[in-house]
Amino acid sequence: MHFALLVLALAAVNQATAPTPNPPDQQVERVRAALEKPPSKLTVSEVRADFSVHIEVRRPLQDIFDKPVWQLPPIGWQPPAVGYTAFGGIPMVNLDLMAIGGAVARAVNDARHAHAAHNASEEVRQAIAEYCAVQPNAATISICSGTGR
Repeated sequence: MHFALLVLALAAVNQATAPTPNPPDQQVERVRAALEKPPSKLTVSEVRADFSVHIEVRRPLQDIFDKPVWQLPPIGWQPPAVGYTAFGGIPMVNLDLMAIGGAVARAVNDARHAHAAHNASEEVRQAIAEYCAVQPNAATISICSGTGR
């Protein structure tokens, strides 16, 4: 098998590199010369599949008929209680927790902002008062007399 592949490879290389065909004797000599060379050290191992496929055919409504009628549903999450009216089921309690959480976060953020603004304005008033206290002509300075506000 390797011999046949080698011959085909050499023939393909020969055709790709030589634009003019060689006489038959030269081609035979080239093949003999190639066969006298030592074999290639390149070894290619056979690749085996490392996966499997499982195909299962499911019949329509199979899950309904596979479970016995007397088997209870699994314990876990239960849907919320529903009250029934003439118009169908209506949830007893409907809370949008994301909206509530967003409103609480906005209220906290607004309170922090208001507190920071109040502290900043107090710091500015204190700094102006300290500045005006050390000025000899504080009455003529508009920010100290209150006319510049």
